[in-house]
Amino acid sequence: MEISLFHEPWWLSAVTDGRYSEAVLKQGSDIVGRLPYVVVRYGPFRTVRMPPFTHVLGPAVDAGAGKPQTRLLRRLSITRSLIDQLPSSSYFHQHLDPSLDDGLANADGLAFLERQFAVTSQYTFEIDCRRSQDDIFAAMHKKTRQPIRRAEEKYSVRCVDNPQAFIDFYLQNTKARGRRNRLEFKYFPALFSECRARDCGTILGAFDHDASPIAMTYLAWGHGIMYYLLSTRSSQGDYGAISLLLWSAMKLAHKLGLVLDLDGVYSSGTVKFLSGFGGRIKTRLMVRRSQPHFHALQSLKRHYARDETQLFT
Repeated sequence: MEISLFHEPWWLSAVTDGRYSEAVLKQGSDIVGRLPYVVVRYGPFRTVRMPPFTHVLGPAVDAGAGKPQTRLLRRLSITRSLIDQLPSSSYFHQHLDPSLDDGLANADGLAFLERQFAVTSQYTFEIDCRRSQDDIFAAMHKKTRQPIRRAEEKYSVRCVDNPQAFIDFYLQNTKARGRRNRLEFKYFPALFSECRARDCGTILGAFDHDASPIAMTYLAWGHGIMYYLLSTRSSQGDYGAISLLLWSAMKLAHKLGLVLDLDGVYSSGTVKFLSGFGGRIKTRLMVRRSQPHFHALQSLKRHYARDETQLFT
């Protein structure tokens, strides 16, 4: 059964302090399906969500051998069984890992649709860094290569060994931009430690001439894929610093023989920025199910938040 980095028990334990659950299906003594999840209390509501710092998850399934239709039907059956084991909740939300389709693209989405979940698309860029560095760099848009060359003259890149330094820098930049932090950083030191112990994660920092941090990014990798998980930039830095860190991540992924996942496209701005690195676009599926009472409350909160915004603008 194929799994991703995010399905590893040590990862799930680190980002939840051991408080995660799994739907599991066995055939005899063999596990043929796993679906990890986390139950989170949201006031009076019980919600099922993905663990912190875990960007894709969904079912991990062993569809066995046989013809494509046989394997497809077996995968659908296993995924349905996993879904049926999920606890009752007011809200469910997960992003499915497209690398675990086992050649059966989007099959899990069909099973979720059958069980009355809403299935929508999210996009990411993947860069095959197993090619030569010259080929990788040449595949970038010239408007991406130029800021990298300029940033190489201004900044130095090195690993950051202190996870608290990353947290402090991230929160400082978030506050300076007037944004609210939504990340559960209390789990980050444990995750960083577990990844370092397995040599599958690092913090890269870009520093100016007086060693002041300009930008940092957190990378983690496993099962053939490196993930660009977190990134932050100070107000003194430009996007060239982030581009430089991404190029550094691509060189590291090349050294390790990995594909680099740029982790999601959330706006036209990110499309324009990330597409310049020469990756190919890939579809992820997002599955959600919301009970009417929870949906009504969330809609009401969004309505009042919009009214408040309009009042002060």
